[in-house]
Amino acid sequence: MVRTKLNKGQGSQDTTVVQSLIGAKGLPFYLRCLQSLLEHCREEISLLIHQDGTLMESDLQDIQRQLSGKASFTDPGKSLERTMDNLQGRPHCQSVRKESLWGQEFFDPLFSMPDDSISFYVDADILFLRPFSGIFRPSIVLNGALFLRDTQWDAYSLRPWQLMGFGNRPSIVQGITTAVVCWDKEVIDWEYLEWFLERKDLHKIPGWVLPTAQSGLAARCQARVISPHQLPNLYPNAKVTEQTFGVHLLGSYREHWLPIITQLQQEARPLEQAMEARLEPCRPCNPLSYGKNQIRRWINTRLDKW
Repeated sequence: MVRTKLNKGQGSQDTTVVQSLIGAKGLPFYLRCLQSLLEHCREEISLLIHQDGTLMESDLQDIQRQLSGKASFTDPGKSLERTMDNLQGRPHCQSVRKESLWGQEFFDPLFSMPDDSISFYVDADILFLRPFSGIFRPSIVLNGALFLRDTQWDAYSLRPWQLMGFGNRPSIVQGITTAVVCWDKEVIDWEYLEWFLERKDLHKIPGWVLPTAQSGLAARCQARVISPHQLPNLYPNAKVTEQTFGVHLLGSYREHWLPIITQLQQEARPLEQAMEARLEPCRPCNPLSYGKNQIRRWINTRLDKW
């Protein structure tokens, strides 16, 4: 069913709450990124920060000060309890939430604000470079979801042949990155999610299980991606252009890219007008194209050829 109105909560707020997850390790870098989000986003936003349990009270005070009082924090224990309560009857979802940081990153933002039908989540390793708008609007996510587009890899946990055959099969869309995850919570197919998380044979790469699950969920709704020219994942061969308003600094390549991006920031001309995010529909991914992408990833990672 397609909805035309938002549930009371998100639609009645003057400020949109954007959620993120951080810990003590790498905190100065994460704060730099979150500061850039607050500085450059032209929608009125505040931050709700989830934590991995490593932050001290003094850290929280420093974070609040550096983010100009625009951040609030969840309690890790209460967040876990609330999420587990909401996942009752879905034991495989509960298991993933208890056992992994990725589970916390995906599930907790969905249940932290129960009166809002839309959730907005951003990883704290996205550095925004220029003013932008058009991502954190509830109307954009209504009846669907929003992610980053990954043009380099389909970073999923299953094998190409597992998409083929009869009976229940997983489905995926062309590469998405869950560094930006915005969901209309009412369109999430919980039955598919529980089924996928039960299928351990589809979990060949543990760190990519939930992105793969979300790719399957994206195939079941009106999901979209942000243009990769505007918000790219910084693989070694990535390009930053005048169209780029933010960059996802992937951990494996961050050391290479960070000084380059810092230099670009120092040289960039100020923009008077915000750049409007260009959104594109998620596209289905078939076994053949997924297989070709796996070969590309093997060449990139094993032969270091980009």
